[in-house]
Amino acid sequence: MKKTKHQNDFVVLVHGLGGSRLDMWPIGKRLKTLGYQVRNWGYRSFGNRVETHAQLLGSEMAALDSQISDGQLHLVTHSMGGIIARKMFADFKFQNLGRVVMLAPPHRGSHIARKLTPFMGWFTPSLKQLSDSRDSFVNQLPNTLQRNDIEFAIVESTKDRVIAQGGVHLDGYRDYARVDGHHGVLTWYSNTIRLVENFLSTGKFCVSSRDENENSTTSMAKA
Repeated sequence: MKKTKHQNDFVVLVHGLGGSRLDMWPIGKRLKTLGYQVRNWGYRSFGNRVETHAQLLGSEMAALDSQISDGQLHLVTHSMGGIIARKMFADFKFQNLGRVVMLAPPHRGSHIARKLTPFMGWFTPSLKQLSDSRDSFVNQLPNTLQRNDIEFAIVESTKDRVIAQGGVHLDGYRDYARVDGHHGVLTWYSNTIRLVENFLSTGKFCVSSRDENENSTTSMAKA
């Protein structure tokens, strides 16, 4: 069997609130063709708090981390998946951690989550946690990625109706890009997939002068 550049690297994919593993399938499919060992992690996003999800994800990541002898463990998250990752990194340390890509993460909270909490919060406690209120869980959550010097990047959708523009930002990111698309299907855009591929491989979104012109950290990638 022909060896590939990334055959020793694992990538864990984490969908968001109300989503499923299908959301991350296009990204996983592309990464598999590049040789990565992909784990598309699914979880019941309703009915549990972020802390519960973080413990489950941490256990999954730790099990994979223990299998790596000559490679890295990467992470790609969508929406609430990024907040779960932040909480996880506060409780878990990984010996072979590589890079992290966060797609539309509500680091500063979501106005939609705040508005839906009175109606759906009773069976979706994570909604209140993701509110854009100053005292919400996400707005009080320590920046564990910057604190632990984790190499991470952020992708924002330009037509996001869930998170206000700029609400994805978190201090310490290594790269940032915007994709011309919507929050819920951000993972399906070809430009999103290309950005993920580039950052996991090189640590930056632009890998050539041509890519740099098309998609710098301040430019908009067309979906």
